[in-house]
Amino acid sequence: MASMMVLYRLLAIITIFSTQLRTAATGLVLNTSKNAPSQPISNIATRGEREKAVVVGGGPVGLASAIMLANHGYDVSIFEATPTEKINFFNPALAYLYNINARGQVFTKMFPNIHAKLLERSVPKSETGFMLSPTDVSKDITYPNMPGNFGGIDESYWIPRHDMVSLLWEAVDEHNTSRKQNTAVGKIDFEHGVTCVGVSPNTNGEKSVTVIIKDIISGDEKMVEGKLIVGADGIKSKVRQCLKEKSSRFETWDYKAKKFQIKKWVSPATGLKLKALQVPANRYTIRDADGSKAATKNNNFIVVRSKGNGPFDTLSLGSLPMRTSAAIRPANCITRPNHVLWTLKTGAQAKSWFQDNYPRLDFDDLISDEEWDRFAQAPGLAFPPCQYCPGLQASSSNGECGIVLVGDAVHSFSPDIGQGINAGLRDVLQLKKSLESAAKSTENRSTKLCGILGTALKEYERVQAPEAKALIRIARFGSPYQYNQPLRKDRIGKKLWTANVILRLLLNKVTLGLFPKQMFLMVNVKEMSYRQIARKADLGTAGLMSIFAFAVFKLLLLLK
Repeated sequence: MASMMVLYRLLAIITIFSTQLRTAATGLVLNTSKNAPSQPISNIATRGEREKAVVVGGGPVGLASAIMLANHGYDVSIFEATPTEKINFFNPALAYLYNINARGQVFTKMFPNIHAKLLERSVPKSETGFMLSPTDVSKDITYPNMPGNFGGIDESYWIPRHDMVSLLWEAVDEHNTSRKQNTAVGKIDFEHGVTCVGVSPNTNGEKSVTVIIKDIISGDEKMVEGKLIVGADGIKSKVRQCLKEKSSRFETWDYKAKKFQIKKWVSPATGLKLKALQVPANRYTIRDADGSKAATKNNNFIVVRSKGNGPFDTLSLGSLPMRTSAAIRPANCITRPNHVLWTLKTGAQAKSWFQDNYPRLDFDDLISDEEWDRFAQAPGLAFPPCQYCPGLQASSSNGECGIVLVGDAVHSFSPDIGQGINAGLRDVLQLKKSLESAAKSTENRSTKLCGILGTALKEYERVQAPEAKALIRIARFGSPYQYNQPLRKDRIGKKLWTANVILRLLLNKVTLGLFPKQMFLMVNVKEMSYRQIARKADLGTAGLMSIFAFAVFKLLLLLK
């Protein structure tokens, strides 16, 4: 923590002397209170019967894809595995928050109703604080200053995952209501509690694609067809798997199955495990050194250090900012898999361990026996490796139908750089841009519309595949040591990482911005693509290596 505070102070000093240009967010801003445009985005809706799109996965990126495609003129069907009754509710197994930064806001600002709900239900980064409860109970709770929006970086917003999903489902309902006055846009229908079990072209392979959907409870299956299938079904994407397996029905589709083989790398955060203890936010207090109870604030980052200091019993309880203090607030536990936490199998064991290690917290008042039982039995989540799929699309030989991947189906990594949902929304924006560009190009050539989709998907892959590759490089080296793990390799790695960040910041200052900052500090600058960020960081690394090599060479000459 001390090293991070030093880094924060240094960042604050440096940013006083540095500024970065800001440009207006690109993309369409709709001048309406609803999310349907006053006129069609393209001419797809004028072609008679509407084209059908199928979105597999109803998470944030899948819902964003559906809204975008409906405004593009498609009739869209969404298929989501989560049952209807659980869609809008907090799930302790997915108790994480999104930070919607300037990249993601390019999408939300296209739809004023979505962006307004985001502002209403989130906590702006500029309004957050920090509360640190140290290990030693004789020391006071501290409130370190939070770093600001460095270098003129735009505001970002913290929002729980279930709130983000809920507001997008509301946007779907509002879209369907508003389209009664705007027939230029397509409708969105959806089905919950179903999963995708197969994707393949239909019998002739050139007209449409068939998706096999299975009801999770009854096991009943049905087939749906669409011109465009969007795989927004996450890290274990069934859509991606079907493209990789390339059944005989794909024989007329000219693509190489191996491009859908996932490429993986391990980062220092890979394999860390997370599970959340549910704390009632309106009664969350921490005992200070003098015995008084310090009330937590819902818009603060909160870290409570445990009494244990060994490699297998050190743990920090961490809570992220939330808009409402009346909601359940997750206290996240992030550890290596060999931590003692994962040996606690009953609620009584978990409660006893936490009471021994967190004397500042009154767990009898905070947490029920039922919650202790749930927490002890929860399997938790493991941070995935940094991975991406080189292939993002496949289409029929005539370009009339196709399949495309977005979000975690393309790229996934641990949450340390805060880009998961933002990168997914950028995928959706690029797909929109590619569809519009292909339609406009075809109109300018006065040729028939056949093949537009295939052209658009190829353009999407051309642009976004290198972005996904660069994003994974950033995820591997950006900020993987922020979880303060106690193992020696983690402590050494964090010191080296911090030294690297400070060195690059100093060189950036000395060279008046010519030498690039560490890529984690550039990742929220929406004007820069992930490729540009990774390229600048690589050039900086090459410069450092050249300086080091020259120094070694000169030293060897002196020793002769």
